Amino acid sequence: MARVLTLGITVLDTVLGLERLPSGGGKHYARARAEVVGGIAANAAIAIVRLGGEALLASRFGDDLVGERLQADLTAAGVDTSRVEWLGSVASSISTILVDGRGERLLVNHSDPALFHGPASSFDDLVVDAVMTDTLWPDGAIPALQRAREIGVPGVLDFDRMPRRMTGELLRSASHVVFGQQGLEASAGTASIEAGLRAAAQETDAWLACTAGGNGVYWLEGAALHHLPAFPIEAVDTLGAGDVFHGAFALALGEGQGIDAALRFASAAAALKCMGFGGGAVSPSRADVERFLAEWFDPAVVEPR
Repeated sequence: MARVLTLGITVLDTVLGLERLPSGGGKHYARARAEVVGGIAANAAIAIVRLGGEALLASRFGDDLVGERLQADLTAAGVDTSRVEWLGSVASSISTILVDGRGERLLVNHSDPALFHGPASSFDDLVVDAVMTDTLWPDGAIPALQRAREIGVPGVLDFDRMPRRMTGELLRSASHVVFGQQGLEASAGTASIEAGLRAAAQETDAWLACTAGGNGVYWLEGAALHHLPAFPIEAVDTLGAGDVFHGAFALALGEGQGIDAALRFASAAAALKCMGFGGGAVSPSRADVERFLAEWFDPAVVEPR
């Protein structure tokens, strides 16, 4: 069983389902509600456990009721929280997310800037099969990714948004960088995925990819740009899909899967997540993903049927 460290933000999400997203003020009534653990690192950790791996979470909570709720829910989900750090003078992160009838979302987050400022505890003793981090806590992500390089395991950076600082060092520390489309555009200054990935390749020797929602995932192999289309599903809730993708991708690499297989596995996990309401809390099981892949893929090709 592969063991993966996920590092970054953890959030208590209140998810409200509406027919359509509000366009202005006034009263609006939700037709569904869920209170769940959210945030890139936590969602990825929960996905890893459900996909048959072991997840070790490195994050920071405020010493408050929200932090206690996050701790309890993560423990119940089977995530190892022994590397969570508690800060007594800072509030835990929370978000309210509105999800419309097509699965699109509007997210409002509050995270105290002090929560993810400053170095994490040492990773000198860390032994895992893969590491996955976000960009929100560079002081923690960089040493974790560097430790992955030291012990010769994949270090995956989820570049969903531009970090406030240390961008170059983050890119150079990872062995694999998977951009979100907005993160790539902000980093490279271009809306072209191919041009953005080629610009990033000038900054790092990492393997590079970009997820593009319903347009699938693109990645560079040498001079060639490759593409895996998205599965044509009916999305109910896209919240957390990218986090599930990154967690599943890191787990697959930690298991020794090749790039093509890891991308198929991660794409299937993210697609299945989008078919359920409730953010990352509805991550699929390993059996669900393998059944889905068996229905969609010819083992001899990369393209879905």
